[in-house]
Amino acid sequence: MSRLNVFALLRDQWKFLTHASTNKPAVLLRALVILAGPVSGYLSFHFRWQMASASELVGALGLLAGVFLSAFAVIFTLRITLQARPTKILDRKSARLMDESALTVLAAALLAGIDAVWLGAVAATTISGDAVSVLATAITVGLSSIVAVYFLLSVRRLHILYTDTFPPYWRARQVVEGPRMQDQARVNSPAGGPRSRA
Repeated sequence: MSRLNVFALLRDQWKFLTHASTNKPAVLLRALVILAGPVSGYLSFHFRWQMASASELVGALGLLAGVFLSAFAVIFTLRITLQARPTKILDRKSARLMDESALTVLAAALLAGIDAVWLGAVAATTISGDAVSVLATAITVGLSSIVAVYFLLSVRRLHILYTDTFPPYWRARQVVEGPRMQDQARVNSPAGGPRSRA
């Protein structure tokens, strides 16, 4: 049964919700991950929202889960090019970003797949032409809110992974020209210029 324990993946991904510099828990981010589903589901149930249909969302969420799995495969391929325990500081940073990105997109794929399966069951049990029940809509809104949060987490992780591995030209330019610009500013300033003779 351990092969079906998907909570192990979510637990491992949860451990990466920390500040990269201090490894302390990112409290606000963890609170968002925990509360996004229940709060949005409660609001949906409180305001008696009802979806007109669920079948249209099944394919979209299934496609989203497939995209996340494809992204995981790419990250995994990049990760195995590094050593298991990189020694260089830059390699260790890249490896950590790859590990976090891989687990984040894998967790997002899992949640999107669960949401798609749930919506498929809702669509199959809802009579054609009838609206989805209030409770089923609330559960759907809660699950979809969690998927949306993980979608944003995945995109942001991939963005940081890319820009840290391949710094864009403006970031490289700031690194190269930063000290030179500061030295030039000190030379041109009145305090840093040549003193006038009496």
